[in-house]
Amino acid sequence: MPKYICLPTGQRLIENIRDFRRINGFPQVGGAIDGTHIPIVAPRDNPADYYNRKGWYSMVCQAVVDANYCFTNVYVGWPGRVHDARIFSNSDIYRQGENGELFPQHTVNINGTEIPVFLLGDAAYPLKSWLMRPFSDFGNLTYEQKTFNYKHSSTRMVVEGSFGRLKGRWRCLLKRLDVATVRVPYVVCSCCTLHNFCEVHGDGINEQWLNGVVGGQDNVFLANLQNNQNNYAENIRGCCCVLFSLEIIYN
Repeated sequence: MPKYICLPTGQRLIENIRDFRRINGFPQVGGAIDGTHIPIVAPRDNPADYYNRKGWYSMVCQAVVDANYCFTNVYVGWPGRVHDARIFSNSDIYRQGENGELFPQHTVNINGTEIPVFLLGDAAYPLKSWLMRPFSDFGNLTYEQKTFNYKHSSTRMVVEGSFGRLKGRWRCLLKRLDVATVRVPYVVCSCCTLHNFCEVHGDGINEQWLNGVVGGQDNVFLANLQNNQNNYAENIRGCCCVLFSLEIIYN
């Protein structure tokens, strides 16, 4: 699996950052993160643990994708009832991010601040120097902040598209997986690996496969992990706002 599912490094990382920026001008994006529920048959042991808030049995899959719909990190196995913040905080992605090991030190200077490579996550994720979330909208956002949120959302949509394409190809992930609970992570990771193989080798997707498919954005991550915002992360987000403002002025 590491051959087809791994975080980009070297030239591959540089190309990935470039591809993300082509979407809507967002700099230094190394990946987009989200989660989805995988329907399963009710387990014999501790079935209540897997009964999610939507009213069915599931296992949670958290994933990071690149700009071309390929999975670069897959974390699956937690029961559908488990708090999303607990899943995220126990993942390798969180540990690597907190330890500064997520991406190589590939920074660019924007408005006097060194900007590292980071992930994009939705509003439920904490703001970190390695994880950019949108500004919370209470009706008083500035134009620059709204522009940031728009570019953030349109760029992050690739992870929802990746989940949609994954489930469209491997429709066993749309219905209850009738396998032993301990085997579900293997099935999901195998599907993600085959999905990447298809994407890398140009095996196109039939648009009809996407009919009725819900990609990411199952609202797995509804409860905020304690945000623990820091000045550096805020500065990074602010510098992106400045960059987008300058692009508007000069374009």
